[in-house]
Amino acid sequence: MKHAPAPSEAVRRSTVRRYLLLSGLDFFGDMCLTVTSVLLLAERGLTSTTIVSLIGTVWLLEALLEVPTGVFADAIGRRASLLLGFVIRAVGYSMLFFSASPGVAIAGTLLAAVGAPFASGSLDAWAVDKLHRDDPAADLDALFARGRMAENTGIVTGTVAGAVAGQFLGLAVPQLLAGAACLTGAVFTMTLLKDPAPAPTQAPKGSVRRELTAASLDALRGCGRALGTDRLLTGLLLGIAALYLFRALPGVQWTVHFDALTGGSLVAMAAARCAGEMLQIPVLEVVARTVRGRPELRWRIVLMSAVAAGVCLAGAAVTGSGLLGIPLYIGFVMAGGLCMPGLKAALNERVPARGRATMLSAGGLFNSLASGVGLYVMGALGLGLADVRGVWTFAAAGTVLAGTLAAWCCLRSLRSPARMADEPVATPEAAPLTP
Repeated sequence: MKHAPAPSEAVRRSTVRRYLLLSGLDFFGDMCLTVTSVLLLAERGLTSTTIVSLIGTVWLLEALLEVPTGVFADAIGRRASLLLGFVIRAVGYSMLFFSASPGVAIAGTLLAAVGAPFASGSLDAWAVDKLHRDDPAADLDALFARGRMAENTGIVTGTVAGAVAGQFLGLAVPQLLAGAACLTGAVFTMTLLKDPAPAPTQAPKGSVRRELTAASLDALRGCGRALGTDRLLTGLLLGIAALYLFRALPGVQWTVHFDALTGGSLVAMAAARCAGEMLQIPVLEVVARTVRGRPELRWRIVLMSAVAAGVCLAGAAVTGSGLLGIPLYIGFVMAGGLCMPGLKAALNERVPARGRATMLSAGGLFNSLASGVGLYVMGALGLGLADVRGVWTFAAAGTVLAGTLAAWCCLRSLRSPARMADEPVATPEAAPLTP
């Protein structure tokens, strides 16, 4: 006879399900626009130069807002930050859908970019804190492996849905799908994510502004102390940021040469771009089962995945835009994503609870900043997004080096656990104004 799970197990499962649901929705909304966004902006009257500059500005704007929104999430609440991110993006995508002029299209694009950093790190921070408070020994490797599976599901379904809608219903319809996904995410955030009861706080009594300022400064000081005293934490942050960076470099993320190989079909282009994430899903399940209860395996998986990703991308660079480049690029995407669950688990085990969202946002800052600057530099040098050989070779070498650094930090992290005696994760009273 099958017994019902214990209360703590039931709570843990509920937390994981909510985390997976919102992770999938978050990526579904963003990826609806993957294939059609540039085409829609061109249809609205923007020139190629303006589009490249706008995308670069989007990356830089997200970089500028990453840490402030992380501080907001730590000071006000991860639930509130995630909700705000969904709502702002929904409004921005709606402006793009209804836009009839270049000015409105640009404003909608920038507004959606403002919303993205509010969600960056907030959901991960909420899930880790909730799990640690219910079960301090919760398996973060399994959480982030399945979280990556949910993200990939959102990437695949969002990319294909947006491509099909753009192909048969018009280039603006994917914006409507993205906005609907964000509104759904906002509703689920309000109804499914519950902050713990407010804990007694030592913040100075007085205006809300003073209390918010005190909480924000406390989060920043906590992150500064952690980075200044924990070199392994800094190494993990830099390794993760570098791996994301080389995946998001202009010309690596936007595989323009697929356009010609797929004959201009939006659906075929979507299939080529999301095949790596789709194939990654069953492999992530294998990784989750392999590492369960054995965190000493993290560094090996990170190292092997990074090397495999670098070799595939280097091979794709050598073949150029030939048909062999497509399966090699797919292999790069599939292998590269396998690094992240273990790295996220190692990072969250060392991050101070009260500054978790701020710290997780720091990695996104490096990625967004480098990608935005990269677009401007490429434009100034006259390099096209389809000029893959040099950029892909550089990204392949960088992926291997960053993966090696991250794997070394994972290994050392197990041998040298973080000392956070002043940060008892399982005690909400120790984290003022933190959900």
